[in-house]
Amino acid sequence: MHIAYSRAQKFGLVFGALAVVSLLAGCGGDSSSTTSPETSEPVPASSDAQTNPGVSSATVPASSDALVASSGAVVDVSSSSTVVPESSAAAEEGPFVDPATSTYVPPTNPEDLLYTIDPTLAVTPDSNGFYYVADIYKALPATSKVVFVLRHSERGASEGQESQLTENGVQMAQKLGADMLSEESFFYASTDFIRTRETCNNIAIGRGEAGYHTYTWSGINGGYFVKVPTDELDTLLKKRGGSWKNLSQWAYGATITNRFVANVIDDFMYDLFERGHRFVNEVVLLNLPGWKRVNFLVSHDILLEALTVYATNRQIDLKFYDGGKWINYMAGIAVVVNEAGAVSLFPVRGADLGWMYYVKQEE
Repeated sequence: MHIAYSRAQKFGLVFGALAVVSLLAGCGGDSSSTTSPETSEPVPASSDAQTNPGVSSATVPASSDALVASSGAVVDVSSSSTVVPESSAAAEEGPFVDPATSTYVPPTNPEDLLYTIDPTLAVTPDSNGFYYVADIYKALPATSKVVFVLRHSERGASEGQESQLTENGVQMAQKLGADMLSEESFFYASTDFIRTRETCNNIAIGRGEAGYHTYTWSGINGGYFVKVPTDELDTLLKKRGGSWKNLSQWAYGATITNRFVANVIDDFMYDLFERGHRFVNEVVLLNLPGWKRVNFLVSHDILLEALTVYATNRQIDLKFYDGGKWINYMAGIAVVVNEAGAVSLFPVRGADLGWMYYVKQEE
């Protein structure tokens, strides 16, 4: 869905569009603004943070013929004979279904856009409401599957596609892998950025996993919640970065304090709940039969900020606009599908904290 440039002839709309563009241009995770959350370091969590981000809703599944949400259907997680087709565009990337050839039907009941946390899974959140990735894995029944969708590990100062993980970032990823030791192999996919790929690789290295492979997949790029392609947005700007305050206000449904952004936000961003539900169904559940029991998808902060807020029904505290918190390195969500096909979403962390703290940005 593209925005025609002819709509921005009046000065006010041009200014407003540029404000939103500056908000969104870094959605691939390669923003160069000094105000970008990708450039800051985490600090200890406060003691009064969110403690239980679970939501109350029905199961949302995928059918074998088309991706249709319905409270009565389930996902088949036990079949080993399922063949996942590849489109010509996705064939070089890996075993992924092409969403363009699939049918997604959003539920008509708004409550069906939400998910629950499976209370039978023996895991406990930390004081901020995040579950440790390795704890989810250790508690996972042999008949269940899980997909961890995470932000990459800590990177260096450079924010481009070639940006490397820091030494600490390598150690963080390897430690997580070491906490998930087992004989089984995992499935790994990342965006085409070095830091996302190396996050996957170092998790596998930490596990001592031999013969692992990290697929590159554009289907998990940082701009999933953005209507306009980021390369088009880049042509309108001389530099990247933008108002993380406004982005977090959008994610939480709060009043957007920048009036120009407020006027055009619907032209640039999808609805949080409809798009989040689509990601879980179209990106994760439709592909799950072709993946392994345990799977890692590693992307960038713009995707994971919105996806984690969605997964917790806005209950987790990542409110950059009100306190300066943003999604941390190696944090995100776990999509757990049990033997019966019931789907649960957990906010997770692969490091010590699920959020990073930033000085509150003023407009």
